[in-house]
Amino acid sequence: MINKLTVGLVLAMWFSSSIAGAKLKAFRAGSINEISAERNGQSFMVVLWSVDCPPCIKELAHLQQYRNRFSRTSLVLVAIDGQQYSDTAQEILYDNQLDAMDNWIFTGSMPERLRYAIDPAWYGELPRAYFYDQAHQRVAYSGALTQPMLERWLKQ
Repeated sequence: MINKLTVGLVLAMWFSSSIAGAKLKAFRAGSINEISAERNGQSFMVVLWSVDCPPCIKELAHLQQYRNRFSRTSLVLVAIDGQQYSDTAQEILYDNQLDAMDNWIFTGSMPERLRYAIDPAWYGELPRAYFYDQAHQRVAYSGALTQPMLERWLKQ
């Protein structure tokens, strides 16, 4: 009986540490520059999403199908919800097996300022993605990503 209890406790601790494994970095006004600088000479994609955006959650499930083709640095996920939703965001990322990606969440009381820091022409519509080439020229896209778009980007 003790062995079953011990195994159960170990499994419970492992499961909760796995969910906690979706570490969300605090996204501040200069974070987009930090993300870009860390990927000097590399192409990458930034996907903005929200825990209360059904098309975003659907898109994360779609991205999950491609997770093995992304390196840890080529896909950056940014939840725009704020720190109070970090537990929910972590669960969603874990459920979609995207917790090993580079994950961020908006921090602070002025999300408008953070949106502006990412892109002055972006007014908060979701889902939103930015495709960065190796020279870090970017193309913005509003709306759900399609399979052909992801395939084309992954081939670059």
